[in-house]
Amino acid sequence: MRKIIFLIIISFITSTTFAQQGKKVKIIRSELLKGFTKEGVMRLIKPVFEQEESTLSADSANFNQDKNTFEAVGHVIITQSNGIVVYADLLNFDGNTRMALLTNNVRLVDKDKATLSTNYLTYNTGTKIGTYTSGGKIVDPQNVLTSVTGYYYANTHDAYFKNNVVLTSTDVVIKSDTLRYNSASKIAYFYGPTHIYGKEDTLYTENGQYNTTNDQALFGKNNLYTQGSKSLKGDSLFFDQKLGYGRAIKNITFTDDAEKITFKGDLGIYHKKDESILATKNAYIVMHTETDSSKIDSIWMAADTLFSKVVRGHEVKSIRKNELKKDNDLGDVIGTQASDHDKENKALNKSSDSTFIKDTPVSKKNQPNRVDSVLAKGVTSTLRSKSPDASEKPPSIDHAEKKEDTTHQSSIAPSEPKEKNPKLTQNRAIKDLENNQSQNSLMCDTAKVRIVFAYHKAKIFKSDLQAIADSIFFSYKDSTIRCYVRPMIWSQGYQFSADTIYLQMKNKKLNNMLLQHNGFIVGTEAIDSSKFNQVKGKVITGYFRKNKLSNMFVDGNAESIYYVKEGTHYSGMNRMLSSRMKVLFDNHALKDILFIRKPEGTYYPIHQTSNDESILPGFVWKPKDRPKSKEEIIPSLAESKEKIRIKKPTTVVPKSKTKPIKRKN
Repeated sequence: MRKIIFLIIISFITSTTFAQQGKKVKIIRSELLKGFTKEGVMRLIKPVFEQEESTLSADSANFNQDKNTFEAVGHVIITQSNGIVVYADLLNFDGNTRMALLTNNVRLVDKDKATLSTNYLTYNTGTKIGTYTSGGKIVDPQNVLTSVTGYYYANTHDAYFKNNVVLTSTDVVIKSDTLRYNSASKIAYFYGPTHIYGKEDTLYTENGQYNTTNDQALFGKNNLYTQGSKSLKGDSLFFDQKLGYGRAIKNITFTDDAEKITFKGDLGIYHKKDESILATKNAYIVMHTETDSSKIDSIWMAADTLFSKVVRGHEVKSIRKNELKKDNDLGDVIGTQASDHDKENKALNKSSDSTFIKDTPVSKKNQPNRVDSVLAKGVTSTLRSKSPDASEKPPSIDHAEKKEDTTHQSSIAPSEPKEKNPKLTQNRAIKDLENNQSQNSLMCDTAKVRIVFAYHKAKIFKSDLQAIADSIFFSYKDSTIRCYVRPMIWSQGYQFSADTIYLQMKNKKLNNMLLQHNGFIVGTEAIDSSKFNQVKGKVITGYFRKNKLSNMFVDGNAESIYYVKEGTHYSGMNRMLSSRMKVLFDNHALKDILFIRKPEGTYYPIHQTSNDESILPGFVWKPKDRPKSKEEIIPSLAESKEKIRIKKPTTVVPKSKTKPIKRKN
């Protein structure tokens, strides 16, 4: 009888209280009705409520039929038709607003098996939006996400998070200020400062997205990729974590702090496997040549395309060992073919193994001695073919076998003390080169080194050296810049050209230079720019001291033309041929030329020189091609500099408001 009465009461309540459709809460079942309070609230045991597509159950509930609300306690479960299930210990539900306030051990589980956990959740069963403000966590099969504040949209599977957001995936950890995460697509969207930490690298952005399924990221604001000492940034950055592939667009910067190198451009592609970077569109490289940041004198390199990667040490071929031979190892000439002069010298100088011939200034005092000295070595045919007038006494050529005169004056520059033995300097240079190459040979084959390629219209600017070539290659294995296809270098007022040019650095400073095949050096006289001092040979090797060119060795059919001065006037021109020459520089100027092995030459009085005699075969003079500044080879730097200049505020002097004083007559 008691059970029948209970069912009648339930039926009565259902027919009266929930006669209207829509937001009214329905009681589906309940094990026990304990009665009503004075306020009309009924006490139910294990009730089950229903409102449209939502079912709500608990251990017990206090239901207010007038207000269409109830409070539920213990094993609270909200089940919705779309697969959403919410669990909690306590529930306050308003049927009019469909707002559920869930407290303690709250869990929201969607059909994609994503679980939201918190201690306090506000959930709208109509809009299916959940909110927490005191900390929460979302867990799915691939990721775990925590934050202080969160908004979960069950219909779209989107969740918005703020304040100390951390998303942990299999391969990455994401920390953000503001983040949106879709539990269906597994894509995270960023709207504030965000760090993505991988096992070996880090990504930073302030706006972008990351697919946690395929590990692909796309960033659009203040983007930065970091891997050890290397970093890549750009206005737009895409990176595939699994493939280790990155692409940056506009204002890209790739930096390797370990190698002190920076890439710039408007399009860049990066591969993590070989740490390679391809830069195009206004691309250029900056290589720092000083370890002291306060003394940085960088090498600026620009080209149509720049490429760099890390390779095994054995994959890079160093400069051929012993390019610079000792004097006693020299043949009659270096090269496969000997010129007529070489053949003549070979016949006339069979007894000479190594002869040093030193240029001396032209003066009335030593002119006769020069002729006698040359004739004594049998080099008569060349001199007589271009003999000066009887009134003109040709200069002398002294043998270096004699004791050097410490008062010797250079015909090119003011006098300075000479080395006691020029061979010592040469042998020392050879030893330095061999030691450097020996160190390179000790590098383990498994050791990794960075190489750099510059393709098409490559240009280099440094404060004391500039260069152009079609292609340039640089290897950190031997710290050598290789210039190919019509290369040309300018340094200390001189122009250097060859088929191939090598520039080697040591301790971030220029150490030596190699002009391979058809080497040519040109420099103008300070007094008369129409007069060119020239040196050419098959191979030219130069050495730097404190980033300044110190000396050069010219091997193989070495030829030179240089002008002799008496005071401020030119007295004549020397044209010389030798198997080897040594060119000395001092204070950015050509100081002296030493002729080694089988020299021959002709002196021309200044009034007898002609264009034919004053120009060596292969002469090229292109001062206009020399880069004048880094802004000249990198237009984007010039544009940035111009923008800064325009933005510089101008001081406006206010007009004086003082009226002029009228003077009385």
